Amino acid sequence: MKSKLMSNLLYGGVLSFGLLLLAKLNVYFAPLLVLFLGFNVSRHLFEDVSYRISIAPAVGMSLLSIIAYGLSLARVDLSYLAYIIPLLVVISFDVRDFHLIIQSREEKALIGKLLLTVLLVVGVRAIVFKMPTDNVDNYFHATKIQYILEYMTLFPSKVPVFNIFTYPAGYHVLVSFVVLVSGDLIPHAMLVVRLWSWAFMVLGTYLFASVWFNRKIGLYASMLILVTNIYTYYLLVYINPNFIGLYFFMVLLALAYLDIENAGSSKVLTIFTVLIGVGALSVHPYGFQNWVFVLSVYLLLKIISGEISIKKALSVGVIYFVTPVVLYVLLNPYFLWPQLASDVTIEYPWASYVGVVVGNLAIFKGKNPMDTWWKFMYIIRWATIRDFNYLATIFLFLGPIAAMKKKLKRKETLSLLVFTVFVILLMLNRLTYNVPVPFFGTAAMERMFLWLIPLFPVFIALGWDMTLALTSNITVQRLRVMSEVFILTLLFIVPALSIPYDLIAGEANFYVDSNNLEDFEWMNDRFSNATILNSCFQDSAQWIPFFTSNTVIFSHMNRCRLKNLTPSNAEKMILLGLRPLNAELAYIDTNYPSLDPMVFYPRYKLIRFNDGNWLFDLTSTDTRDNYRILSNELTLCDDYISGNVHLDGKYYVYGFWKKYFRVEHFYLEGVDYAWLTAPKGTIAFVPCRDYVGVTMSIASPMKSPLNLSVIINGKEYDATITQGDNILSFNVTLNRGSLNVIEIHKDCDCIIFVESIRLEN
Repeated sequence: MKSKLMSNLLYGGVLSFGLLLLAKLNVYFAPLLVLFLGFNVSRHLFEDVSYRISIAPAVGMSLLSIIAYGLSLARVDLSYLAYIIPLLVVISFDVRDFHLIIQSREEKALIGKLLLTVLLVVGVRAIVFKMPTDNVDNYFHATKIQYILEYMTLFPSKVPVFNIFTYPAGYHVLVSFVVLVSGDLIPHAMLVVRLWSWAFMVLGTYLFASVWFNRKIGLYASMLILVTNIYTYYLLVYINPNFIGLYFFMVLLALAYLDIENAGSSKVLTIFTVLIGVGALSVHPYGFQNWVFVLSVYLLLKIISGEISIKKALSVGVIYFVTPVVLYVLLNPYFLWPQLASDVTIEYPWASYVGVVVGNLAIFKGKNPMDTWWKFMYIIRWATIRDFNYLATIFLFLGPIAAMKKKLKRKETLSLLVFTVFVILLMLNRLTYNVPVPFFGTAAMERMFLWLIPLFPVFIALGWDMTLALTSNITVQRLRVMSEVFILTLLFIVPALSIPYDLIAGEANFYVDSNNLEDFEWMNDRFSNATILNSCFQDSAQWIPFFTSNTVIFSHMNRCRLKNLTPSNAEKMILLGLRPLNAELAYIDTNYPSLDPMVFYPRYKLIRFNDGNWLFDLTSTDTRDNYRILSNELTLCDDYISGNVHLDGKYYVYGFWKKYFRVEHFYLEGVDYAWLTAPKGTIAFVPCRDYVGVTMSIASPMKSPLNLSVIINGKEYDATITQGDNILSFNVTLNRGSLNVIEIHKDCDCIIFVESIRLEN
């Protein structure tokens, strides 16, 4: 017994140390520590290795979250997580686990298929995924992680806005742990967890479908994630906690189902279900409440069929539904009673809506501007016939119907169908009467629909299985094989031939690109603790504190306003020769019309220009080198500036959208326009030759004529454009080797498209 214990500790120590070393070498290995902890502990729940692998992330993350909340309540530094989790991996390790895998050929084959599916699903996304650096949801999550790591607690004494404090921290703890053990940056650690979450979804789908139906359906459903349209809905790039919450939803359904079918005979199963229920709440409450709904329907159906008594169903509800909530509230009392955090300092009270957080915890009476009938139909099309996914759509509808008709798991199928109908009714309610629905009605319509993500692959798998059963009755082998190949082609290959421009374009909403990373590294090497005046809204500048030791004035957290200072007010101060808040630097990412670099150019020292990103030294008015720096970057030896902002974006120095979903989508479709969204657009360049004219191709979507004022090197021209393509020609002298500036002014809150600017000899 002693030798066995020593052997487990020895091999467990080697495993834990090896995983720590791998995490230091490559951050993508860091989550494995949490997964191995979950796998080791799940030994007490399952002997089946494939089930243990599938449940490992949920167990590991639940333990990690509970420990983190416990340490925070005890006011113990969260940096100890980097030691506690590896130590638990050592203690919980048993070398016999690997003997189980080695001994069973069937188990090895099953695990091989499952892991191959994981690699396919994750690999496809790893090709295009970028660091999730948008300026709304992910910025919020990154900021919460930043404050957790700064104060080393889940309950920091100071937060930028109130809901940073109250938002469930399960996802953020996982990313924080990845940062702690790897030393990586927060945005990159978020990318790592984002990719791992897709692996979790494959594992959760396999476990859920295998338990509720059978292993064949489980494998089919996990494979079908590749072609289930709703899984590729572009919004998924923004909602990391929600996405992981869907995985917890599936794991909870599987465990509760097993416990109910075993008549609650396994205390271990009950304990694990409650444990993971707490973990689900710590990630996001939607996954938990949706599980409560589906399981409640299932229990009701069992009561109706006489398989379970009302008393038993109520006791199950108390154990599964009430106990996790009570335990989570004990760990995080601020979730239920945010008003308890009265002593927390809020940095930006004007951007923090404490009353909304407290009052709208369960009831939401508002309506998102995006909740429209057009959006509803758009979502439905996305989930069904998009990308020629007709066969999967047919299976989606026929699968559950066939299962009900064949009396295959009727109660299980009906429970899932009732939830599907409930979600659709919630969406229709939002579009019509908008009656407040406690808890479930707090989400935007778009996110309500995404609750169905875990169910769709299962429904499609049921339809696929039904079809394969029909083809198996074909007596002619060649015809049967041809039928099955035809089905596989329609199901997997045809949708894959469609290039998902919208999905790739969705990544363009992540604003930190390779040029920004170069700028951040350059800044970090030369400046520390500097205050930076930054452009705000839809660009990279507010991410500077996550990549450097410097701070910025404006961010999404303070609603791009610091007390009375806004970007427009800051520009006015610059014109008066004043430095806003004594900022030392100004970084302007010209992706979005915020700060105008041409206001700074004649007044402050330009120290860096990189493909449209400007960096000024606001402590120096020495502008002697400004032209030299700018001319090196804005030299134009062609006679043509295209509307393609990938190629010529640096010349569009103000007023134009660049890193934006629709701009990228047009580009991928082969349509190149520079989108002018601000009242003024500025194009600047240093030509290699002299020119005598400028011809501009501009498109307008406006039905009525639009008046423009075009200023070229200080000379103003009036022009009128109509709907469609317009050619504007101007006779003007452009001198080589000098900075030439074209300004386009419009008097409407509209978008116009610059297709090209041609310089005439």
